[in-house]
Amino acid sequence: MGSQEQDESDRLRRISRWAGRGGIAAGLAGAAFFGWVMAGAFLSGTGAADAAPRDLCSLIPTEDASRIVPLARTTHRTLPRSDVRNEAECEMTSSDAWTKDGGRYGRLRIGLDRHGTSRHGDGWEEARETYNWSEEYDSGDGGTPRDVPGLGEKAYAETRSESASSPGQSGVRAVAQLTVLLGKDVLTVDYTAEPSSPERAHEVAVAVARTVLGEL
Repeated sequence: MGSQEQDESDRLRRISRWAGRGGIAAGLAGAAFFGWVMAGAFLSGTGAADAAPRDLCSLIPTEDASRIVPLARTTHRTLPRSDVRNEAECEMTSSDAWTKDGGRYGRLRIGLDRHGTSRHGDGWEEARETYNWSEEYDSGDGGTPRDVPGLGEKAYAETRSESASSPGQSGVRAVAQLTVLLGKDVLTVDYTAEPSSPERAHEVAVAVARTVLGEL
């Protein structure tokens, strides 16, 4: 009888020890998981995005800017969304004086998205996702984007013509929209000109993109 009581007592002690070890292991696992979750909540990534230029407009030579956007009013801004994405934007638009004496109108917008590493992927993956989403959106919006070879890693563009904006103006208004992927950067160039042609507007957008990419 004493032997049975001793065996039962030993068995209960072994169960208690294993239960204690299991509780400690579960506690450690829970603490590790909580630490991982909290790190994910507060750490946005391991690689910050490159700083965006403070003034994208300044990358376009003054004489070129005055030709493609006559009588331009210029604005620019940078927008650091977080340490994993930086944006810059430049816009040049002809002032109201362009309508006098059958003048020329131009509007140029340049946008730059610079990506860093986030929890969802590194900067290269983030940039490609942005580029692919943009191309998919433009294709699904009734557009017909076409590849532009020899520009960045890959690029696509859309062009179209519109009616002249003012009754007193002759010719047509042309629009070119260009998107370029290069490394961790996505560059967009939107150019509108009047009077012009889609082919000429496209050439200007490509030339602007080459200039900006060469200066980054």
